[in-house]
Amino acid sequence: MDLVDYLRALRKHWVLVLLAVLLGAGGGAASHAASAPVYRADCLLFVSMHDTGNAAMLMQGSMFTQQRVQSYTGVLTSPKVLQPVIDELDLDTTPRALAEHVNSQAPVGTVLIEVTVDESSPQLAADVANAVAEHFGAVVSELEQATPDTLSPVRISVLRPAEVREEPIAPDLARELALGLLCGIVLGTGLAVLREVLDTSVKTLSAITELGAPALGAVPAGTPGHRPDLVVEGSRTPQSEALRQIRTDLQFADVDRPPQLVVVTSALPGEGKSTTAVNLALTAATAGVRTILVEGDLRLPRVAEYLGVEDSAGLTTVLAGRADLDDVLQPYGDTLLSVLASGPVPLNPAALLGSRHMSELLTRLRERAELVIIDSPPLLPVADATVLARQADGAVVVVRHGRTRREHLARGLERLRAVDARVLGGVLTMVPPRRSDVTYAYEYGYGYQPVASTDDEPVPLER
Repeated sequence: MDLVDYLRALRKHWVLVLLAVLLGAGGGAASHAASAPVYRADCLLFVSMHDTGNAAMLMQGSMFTQQRVQSYTGVLTSPKVLQPVIDELDLDTTPRALAEHVNSQAPVGTVLIEVTVDESSPQLAADVANAVAEHFGAVVSELEQATPDTLSPVRISVLRPAEVREEPIAPDLARELALGLLCGIVLGTGLAVLREVLDTSVKTLSAITELGAPALGAVPAGTPGHRPDLVVEGSRTPQSEALRQIRTDLQFADVDRPPQLVVVTSALPGEGKSTTAVNLALTAATAGVRTILVEGDLRLPRVAEYLGVEDSAGLTTVLAGRADLDDVLQPYGDTLLSVLASGPVPLNPAALLGSRHMSELLTRLRERAELVIIDSPPLLPVADATVLARQADGAVVVVRHGRTRREHLARGLERLRAVDARVLGGVLTMVPPRRSDVTYAYEYGYGYQPVASTDDEPVPLER
């Protein structure tokens, strides 16, 4: 993924990123509320030699103290210093535990030592710091004595005693919130990118062509509801314009052998195949093409419901020999479209669709119409679609934007190729449109086609 892909993933999953940021900020605030306050006290010590009145000895003493002062910082946190502090203040701790609260530093080239103490109360921090300074001087004098009866050449003076400071140094609300926000941003970005990488759904026409099927076009999503938006004569909606372009592409799929009998299917249920079949038939009929729409999905028929025609008799009635084709073929309104409903749902749809009677019926349908469109079941759950596609001039595979997985589409196409069925192309349905696309299609749709867009990038519909 390049920078553009990362930005696109953040734009697409901005809600996830926002939730992660809010979670991080909430975690920072919770951490601040749960943390005990920490107070700091500090004192400054000066290391010197006793004045002997000799300039040369004074110079040597200064160099001696500068060399020694770095070692003294380690003495500050030793049990020899801290145990008397614990005894004096009656602290319920150990020298090792108290050493974690005491820090010291000595700037190079100086004879100064700064002692800092962090404790749970300001008074305790100041008391410990002053006690450490006092006992540190005594320990250094003891260590530097040549003999018990001689005076130590080193003297520790307190330049600045520790004071009680009421303001805690931790927790810092601003720092906790900033850290929480940073963690939230990192987490949200990681989740958005990970979700995008793991998302194998088809969202672009190029994804269809990469799997070896021509991309016929993309249909923007219509109005949500149980019944689909149907194409009517004179309609200039983005959906109708896209379907007209797909119908034109089907006509020119093979100039020498244009498809007359087309099966419309999908990899899995719920991808919009029945809606696409109905609207393609309506588009062709309103363009002056004698069209027959056949309900070939004998497991879950939807065509009759969408068009509002009778479904008590139809395809299965004709195949069973209980009715003639002319008796059950229903004209739809004032258009050139005729509808062959499913009829009663049989127990063995695949065997019925692959029978000799079905083959003869398809031949009769070719003679009665310029275009025959069959709505068939999905490819992966059952074999009905491959049975029909083998007898047809080709199959149109419907792919739902953001739902159909690449692996499912690949398996569906492979099933069609396994029976030597011709794949006319794929149609990307339910593409989220942009507001600008709808306006553009309304004003200039007659001469140009709208641009349907995904969450990631525009999907061109013009061919």
